[in-house]
Amino acid sequence: MNRIAWHLLLAFFLLAIFSTIDLWGEDEAISVSEFLFEDAWPWALLSIALAASSELVWRYRESLTERQGLTAALAASRIEGARWRHAARQHSDGLGLAIRNQFDDWRLTASEADIAMLMLKGLAHKEVAALRKASPATVRQQAAAIYQKSGLASRAELSAFFLEDLFPSQPVAEIKVNGSRHPRSEHIQHVS
Repeated sequence: MNRIAWHLLLAFFLLAIFSTIDLWGEDEAISVSEFLFEDAWPWALLSIALAASSELVWRYRESLTERQGLTAALAASRIEGARWRHAARQHSDGLGLAIRNQFDDWRLTASEADIAMLMLKGLAHKEVAALRKASPATVRQQAAAIYQKSGLASRAELSAFFLEDLFPSQPVAEIKVNGSRHPRSEHIQHVS
């Protein structure tokens, strides 16, 4: 039996007891049909209202319990997220410093280093030009200077130079494509 039926049954039982007590206190006799058609309706409505109220209180308490659980889970997730961001920040700060050191080794100017960093972030020459308030031609010239000083031929090689060591060195023997397995090359050509 579901919870609402239990609440309704309990409310009706309690109110039946109260109505019986009320009827015993009256001086005149009352028939069953008179009770059912005159006195039982208010008691039945009161039973339904009491059952509905108890169901609402029950659901409210359940929602409070669920809310407390969600609040605790959210707090735990925030703590875990903060811990992850702190660890990631240490790694990204170290990676950023290593990239800047490499730019210094290539003797890039400050402007070229900024453009190279923006290119590593995936921005197109037009986007870099808009951010730096320069013409796309100027950005292309500085990109050419970056490639010349670094000995790299393209944006892809620039990205590969820094990203190559961030991924596992063991190649994946098979990859899934559209649910089926396909053999993959055992050797990855390294660009540097």
